[in-house]
Amino acid sequence: MLTIQKLCAPNYLACMSFALAMTAATPSGAQNNDQAATDNPVELTIDVAEASRKINIAGRQRMLSQRMAKAACLMANDISFATAYDQLTQALSLFERSDVALRKGDEELELSEETLEPVLDALSAIDAPWASYQAIINDGVTTGEIGTEALADLDDASLSVLKFMNIAVFKSARAYAQAFEDVPLGLAITIDVAGRQRMLTQKAVKEACMMATADDPDLHADRLAETVDLFDLSLDALRDGYEDVGVIAAPSREIDRKLSDVADLWEPVKAILDRAAEGEILSMRELSQAARLSEPLMRTMDEAVGMYGN
Repeated sequence: MLTIQKLCAPNYLACMSFALAMTAATPSGAQNNDQAATDNPVELTIDVAEASRKINIAGRQRMLSQRMAKAACLMANDISFATAYDQLTQALSLFERSDVALRKGDEELELSEETLEPVLDALSAIDAPWASYQAIINDGVTTGEIGTEALADLDDASLSVLKFMNIAVFKSARAYAQAFEDVPLGLAITIDVAGRQRMLTQKAVKEACMMATADDPDLHADRLAETVDLFDLSLDALRDGYEDVGVIAAPSREIDRKLSDVADLWEPVKAILDRAAEGEILSMRELSQAARLSEPLMRTMDEAVGMYGN
């Protein structure tokens, strides 16, 4: 129980998915709240593979929200500017496409049009915070500039999108598990948590970068410490299982090996970030190194997520 409390406190935003997962994993009145998902008269035709893809892509939106903010912060500090600008534009394009695909379907992404009302409602709730964030990002893409004075507002907007995207991913996972007998709740929750790891890699580097220009660097150091801790705890849960929050252990040797690769790649990134989490403002060179090392880490974690449900 102590570990669960550590997972979900004190940063509600960073740990929302785990907190919601506990609610789903514990018998309660939650099932009645989502009865519409099971009583939906629309013909349900997707299988476990497509449900997994939908949760995966929705989860990837969380990563993209933080990847854009991380890239913007690197641009503002003139760290690997060209690479950061490319990441910003590519992340924006993929977020916009995926947002439409999750609702309307996308043949190339192998997604059908969404029919479950709880999922559509959760995705619609993202529209207002995303519009505010999108305007800031579009301005940076158009002008090719991000001023350090804009970073605080940009970060706040990114965290607002992340908050609502976290809710949408969880509600999607639970809705598919309730609507489709072939989609186990444990698998849905596990894909949610695994997908969140991608986001944490980007959020962590963003937080270390924000310390360089923030009025209150300790605020970002505290957030970074929570992000790093959550990545560690989640990786352990994914490898060994965590029944109390509904996370299943790696269901195949291939996934376990991939998660082992993630652990190896995480070690040098964590070594840099731990110093920042303790309050040290990293040099531009160290931030560049953390950003560079986080890329294969994020890609390998993305590969691991894609292996669930196949």
